[in-house]
Amino acid sequence: MKIFQRLIEENAEIWDAYVHHKFVKELEKGSLPRENFLFYLKQDYIYLHNYARCYALLANNASNAKELRLAMKCQNYIMDGELELHRSILELGINADKLGVRDESLVNLAYTRYMLDVANSGDYVDMLAALCSCFLGYGVIGKEIYDRLGEAGLKDHPYEQWIRTYSEANFQAECTSYEEFIDGYAPIINEAKFKKMSDIFHTVTRLECAFWQHGLDMKLDL
Repeated sequence: MKIFQRLIEENAEIWDAYVHHKFVKELEKGSLPRENFLFYLKQDYIYLHNYARCYALLANNASNAKELRLAMKCQNYIMDGELELHRSILELGINADKLGVRDESLVNLAYTRYMLDVANSGDYVDMLAALCSCFLGYGVIGKEIYDRLGEAGLKDHPYEQWIRTYSEANFQAECTSYEEFIDGYAPIINEAKFKKMSDIFHTVTRLECAFWQHGLDMKLDL
């Protein structure tokens, strides 16, 4: 079985809770209140800075040009794509340049520091397990929402820009490439290594669920 699909299957319950979270469902319907969306965007903007740092650490652990290229490509996409999307939306209600450490939620703190800890204590493959839930999960979410809504459903949708970012062809192609890259390690991953990857994947996917939930609760503290 391919590595990423096996990660999903062995963590099916928490994966389903992540990609079909109430936050995601409300966003798709357009019924998510604007204040909840802005809270989420603010936290995600902070999160993405640390997520990009993780790819810098991934690059540092690369052992060949192919691994280095993947890490740099993902980091560039985050810095030039996702962060700019968030900045453009946040400008409607929040000045992104003024966000600081005191604006970071404890859920955000737990998630990003966990990934940074994996980056500092594990190897390249461990870090892929920590990073892929976010990247590939958003690809699944974006595609599923677009497939259900279509162009007609996106007309005048309050979150059209967000949905298009994660459903558009270029991002979906990056997700396919990312998944194939992970699957390429299948011949060298034994059961003990996969168990470690699966534990990491389970933890970050739990944290993704918590991230959606705190977008609904709008609480900086636990």
